[in-house]
Amino acid sequence: MKKFIAAPFGNYIKTANTISVTGSWTIEQRKGRVLQILRTLRYTNRGWVNKIGLRNPGFKKGLKKHNQNEVFSIAGINENDWKIFAEIIPENINLEVNMSCPNIDSHFTNGIDMFNPETREWFIGKISPLTTFNDLETYINKFNFKQIHACNTLPVPNGGLSGKELIPYTSKFIQHIKNNYPKVEVIAGGGITEIENINYYIDQGADHVSLGSVCFNPLNLRKLI
Repeated sequence: MKKFIAAPFGNYIKTANTISVTGSWTIEQRKGRVLQILRTLRYTNRGWVNKIGLRNPGFKKGLKKHNQNEVFSIAGINENDWKIFAEIIPENINLEVNMSCPNIDSHFTNGIDMFNPETREWFIGKISPLTTFNDLETYINKFNFKQIHACNTLPVPNGGLSGKELIPYTSKFIQHIKNNYPKVEVIAGGGITEIENINYYIDQGADHVSLGSVCFNPLNLRKLI
């Protein structure tokens, strides 16, 4: 079992015992990350809510500081983005394809199949809690993801919600993937704040886990890694 530090926390947290996921990177720079964090990041009685919306300096800058042991998370938000990604990103770089940020207007998926999964140890599809099983079938059979990361934040009026409310969604995907696509590994995320949550996901059939909003609490994070 591997423990991943989810993007964007993986941009800053690097440890010997985890795999950092950086990004999520887009083709063009999306300015205003700090301001958007201050404006939208809130802790509620349901969990952390944010509306950061993939703010980043652009994937070419991300590539310059990429470490081969990390996973490079990318998101296609315009029609030709995947063609550009596929032409520039080296074939040996581990990738996470983020198809599920709730804080942008649209995700484009046509063209993801231009990537060769066989040249990468990690070729991960990151899905939404609201992804349908029909969509999941397309992601796995058409794009040939080796791993599925279940799941991203839940869309709510003020942005994307992380925390314990994701557990039922993640559990549903673990069971469905293991019953229907046994060769696909599952990276389980959502609501992990203690070892018992990790054990629960592993008992459900997950192969790996992803640590996200627990990174706001360094003491809790240290216990988990």
